Amino acid sequence: MNLLVAAFLVAIVVVGAGITMFVDTPLRFEERLLAGVVIGVVTVSTIGFLVAWAGGMGRGAIVSATLMSLGVAGFGWRRDTDRLRAELADLARRSRLGPRHVDSVWPVALLTLFSAVVSIRIARLAYATTPDGGIAAGHLSTFGDWSTHLAYAGSFAYGDNFPPELPTAVGERFAYHFGVDWFAAMFVPLGSSLPGGLQISTAFLAIAFPGTMFCATWRLVGRRLAAMLGVFVFLASGGTAALYRFLFEDLLDGGVGIIGDLPRTYAFDGFDRNWVDNAVTGFLYPQRPTMVGFAIVLVGLSWLWQERTSTGHRAHLVVGVATGLMPVFHVFAFGVLVVMGCWWAVLERTRRWWWFVAPALLIGLPLVLAQLPENGADGREWHLGWMLGLSSWQRNPGDFVGFWLLNTGLFIPLVAVAFLRWRSFAIRWLPIFGLLLVPNVAILHFWPGNNAKYVIFFLLLGAPFVGLVLADWIDRRGIMAVGAGLVFVSLTLSGGLDIWQAADGDAGAYPAPYLTGDDVLVGEWIRDHTPPRAVFAAANGNTHPVRAIAGRRVVSDSAGRLNDLGVDWVTRETALRTIYGVNEGFDTEIARYGIDFVVLGPEERLLMRPADAPDDWDPAVFWDAAAPIVYDVGGYKVYDVRAYKEAGS
Repeated sequence: MNLLVAAFLVAIVVVGAGITMFVDTPLRFEERLLAGVVIGVVTVSTIGFLVAWAGGMGRGAIVSATLMSLGVAGFGWRRDTDRLRAELADLARRSRLGPRHVDSVWPVALLTLFSAVVSIRIARLAYATTPDGGIAAGHLSTFGDWSTHLAYAGSFAYGDNFPPELPTAVGERFAYHFGVDWFAAMFVPLGSSLPGGLQISTAFLAIAFPGTMFCATWRLVGRRLAAMLGVFVFLASGGTAALYRFLFEDLLDGGVGIIGDLPRTYAFDGFDRNWVDNAVTGFLYPQRPTMVGFAIVLVGLSWLWQERTSTGHRAHLVVGVATGLMPVFHVFAFGVLVVMGCWWAVLERTRRWWWFVAPALLIGLPLVLAQLPENGADGREWHLGWMLGLSSWQRNPGDFVGFWLLNTGLFIPLVAVAFLRWRSFAIRWLPIFGLLLVPNVAILHFWPGNNAKYVIFFLLLGAPFVGLVLADWIDRRGIMAVGAGLVFVSLTLSGGLDIWQAADGDAGAYPAPYLTGDDVLVGEWIRDHTPPRAVFAAANGNTHPVRAIAGRRVVSDSAGRLNDLGVDWVTRETALRTIYGVNEGFDTEIARYGIDFVVLGPEERLLMRPADAPDDWDPAVFWDAAAPIVYDVGGYKVYDVRAYKEAGS
């Protein structure tokens, strides 16, 4: 990390904390800084995107956007200097208190420090340079999900993707909440590599999240112990598989030493029976938009919750604007905030709620519509029981109960206990049970596994209440306290082991080869020697240097990822096979997708090979004579086919 990147990160916190000063909600200074991380990211990213769209991507655009954001935040910092001085004095006083004191700042400080150690460790392991100049992936999430996030971020950093379109399926609308990948791209003009941009942005947001959740949860339930328990129950979530797979199988077979080389993950089993992955290794880390979405939901709801006894509307306005921007950063967070905010508005029936509803819907709905797939594909269907019948589960009441006990343990019953025990919460937070209802009655996405994204929000918003129940049991001491400890272990063992494995660095199959030195070399050449908006025909495997290094637009990504976004991948894959097989109409497909260059490398020879091809099949025999070769190194050839595109058009 260079000095410019460090200054940029500091500026983001200053911007976000300054925005919080516009809200009259009383906050501790550490709350302001932690919330300022995610609010600053949303603010600077939004302004930066508009500046780059208008004037082009570059260091000047990032610096200008940062200065503009600081200017806006400056009004917040100057709005109430007396309050700021009082908060700083209070911070100094509380820093002198012992960790056990209810007002001490040390619990959140130590939680953030612990988060920093784990987050930086995992982020640093995400990518590593191999001896041949290639890249190794440190975790399944990096190898899989981050391949697409590299393509998204690279399209902004190197591909001039304004107005934004889906870089992994040229010509398609960007039907994905790409805001956090744009944020990662902002680090590239400041001197970071593209993989480094993902690593830095991930660590930055991940470090602040546990502290942010702790502060928000404390505001919601009013108990520090409950808040701390809730944070760990959520972050280490992952069901109960480890209770028998680790304790009664792996540990017995391998002994205690197995901790240093865990043979498998426990919250995830390849989408057979475990469908609700750990919050960190299955959501926050691989599905990067959640790092913004989860934090904004918690901050927003905690502010609105605290304002329920006041008459002000500033918090409603700020949360409403943030909600409206969420479809760009995390569309599920937009839905959760709108549902919860509108429900609370119905319960309160005061005019001030229009300050939330109006900006949330006026800004957010157009952004949602802009992300809908253009081809009108529809993945929705009614499907009672979610994954029952779609994996090794069967359709019967016993398996339904078993499914949820395996995937979430006693979490759901504990939330229900909290609602019965503290009925003041019940009515206001009733909609969170809808997050369990939806995946059990319908599949609203092109891949059924995406229903877990509703469940994870139930876990996020239910964790404070689980923490409240466990804290209450601990207060009663004796057998109740022992029970609380056992339940806590049952809720956190699977996820905790998966996080440990991710931070280990050499457990299981990882680090694994990701890109070879030749892959990196061709990707860097394409990045530096082809037009930013050039379109490439390249293999649609999981990894490819055109997407992961060069940030160029391609005809097709892998089938699963495009299907998940509602894109017709079948037609695109057929077009690629026509081009690489040099079948009739290949020139028409080049013109149809506006292809400028065709890449022929190891993946193309493997994945695009026709099923009935002879042993000596080699598309280079045709392309060497048909188009200029602009690159020929390390098993890669790049052909300039713009003449075919122009002829076809």
